[in-house]
Amino acid sequence: MSKIPISLKNNWLDFLIFFFILVINLFWLPTFSFWSIYPSSSFSSRNQQLLDFKSPATPIIKMSPAPNVSADSYILIDVATNKILSSKNHSQKIYPASTTKLATALTALNLYPLDEVVTVNQTYHEGKVMELQLNEKITVKSLVTALLVNSANDSAFVLADHYRHGSSIGFVEQMNLITNRYGLKNTNFVNVDGIHHPNHFSTVYDLSQIGRISIKNPIIREMVKIKNGSVSDITQTIHHPISTTNELLGVQPEIIGLKTGWTPEAKGCFIGLIDISGHEVISVVAQTNDRFQDTKNLIDWLKSNVSWINPQLEI
Repeated sequence: MSKIPISLKNNWLDFLIFFFILVINLFWLPTFSFWSIYPSSSFSSRNQQLLDFKSPATPIIKMSPAPNVSADSYILIDVATNKILSSKNHSQKIYPASTTKLATALTALNLYPLDEVVTVNQTYHEGKVMELQLNEKITVKSLVTALLVNSANDSAFVLADHYRHGSSIGFVEQMNLITNRYGLKNTNFVNVDGIHHPNHFSTVYDLSQIGRISIKNPIIREMVKIKNGSVSDITQTIHHPISTTNELLGVQPEIIGLKTGWTPEAKGCFIGLIDISGHEVISVVAQTNDRFQDTKNLIDWLKSNVSWINPQLEI
């Protein structure tokens, strides 16, 4: 009977010792093993999150006449479900004017840290401005605040000029990348402030989606609630008072923010964030001579014609 070579026996012995040590490491010594990197509690917490998930409340719309608005196009979107509650010409091309600045703010917050310091290399005086001074140094947070509250065109310009040391065109490309990423094919930006250009356009549907994306950012959500205030340069020697362009903020209790716009070509437009008994709705009106009254009429229609059912309460 042939004998097993000593070297082969040693190899098997080495393998058994290695396997034994591996088993101990995996199951008996969790401090030094896989389980210390991925503790069982992390798996259970994820499972708990799945169990805690609740479907959003479902909006129910009464069969009633459409809202009474003068806007050429409008839309109401339930934020939680993205359901269209009411609309007119929601895919019709419109000029977004300063509602563009929601996309500008989203892009800036995506590109820069809030505390990053921006130097004003050029002044800008077209449209509504906050009077930024040449060589002024100011944070991204202050610029975005003035952009959303005061609708400051020079803030938008300086944020874009800061991109790659003066590549405002590159900044606009980043704005269009955001809309493309979310499938908003009927929007095209050519500037950062909404100054009229025939190739700078959107639809009320696309603007409602930009609004819905924006409020997922807690910084934007807080900034659009500001009525009045002031931002300063980093030395605290140059002060810029800011006041909201949203005339419904603090007046119409259901309005909790978002963005205005106006140019002669666009007429009035307004993206509103509306709270109806804890349910959020995005409204957009465009090509209107009375954007705020139209929005009030939309709120009245919502309160009379839309209710929400919690699916957990359904039988």
